[in-house]
Amino acid sequence: MRLTKKTDCGWLFIVVVMLSLVLSFASQQSSRPDPAEAAAREAKPPPSTTVEAAPVKPPPPPKQLQGMRIIGEVEPVTIVKAGLTLPARIDTGATTSSLDARDIQRFERDGKKWVRFTLVDRRSGKKVKVEGRLTRTVEITRHGTDPQYRPVVKLKAILGKTRINREFSLTDRSAFTYPVLIGRNFLQGEFIVDVTRKNTTTPMSEDSP
Repeated sequence: MRLTKKTDCGWLFIVVVMLSLVLSFASQQSSRPDPAEAAAREAKPPPSTTVEAAPVKPPPPPKQLQGMRIIGEVEPVTIVKAGLTLPARIDTGATTSSLDARDIQRFERDGKKWVRFTLVDRRSGKKVKVEGRLTRTVEITRHGTDPQYRPVVKLKAILGKTRINREFSLTDRSAFTYPVLIGRNFLQGEFIVDVTRKNTTTPMSEDSP
């Protein structure tokens, strides 16, 4: 009877030891990383540390070239005698500058020929009467129409910081978008035209009321 109890205790001890070994082995296996996962982690590239460069702003367009001012295809022009600043179309194809003049009247003063006319600021509606000595008459011929004879006067005008005394032919330009047309006689030796730009000398609204 005593021998049987000792034998049972021995087997019980062995079983407990075996269970402990099995549980220890299982714990070690569960904590060991999966080979596939470890390989995937090793293959994964490190996070990018590349810093994107800030966008580079293009340099501003030049204001002068070979000593001449660069202007756009439309610029504000001030007619000094009238005290009006009007939007002007810059046209390198026109020989003489032109001005929108209304109520044109020719007259004589001290034996010399003069012209009286009215300038209109289309934005404000302001009208200014101006007189100028007639320098010549220019003939304008267009296909299919009768020739026009326009009086020409010399007027001081300001474009940007440049003040020039130049000839302007007088005609009714109410059908045109711009009341002033600046031709080559105004531009030569002073300005270069960049047709991709507008109002470079002074920002200006061109809208009529």
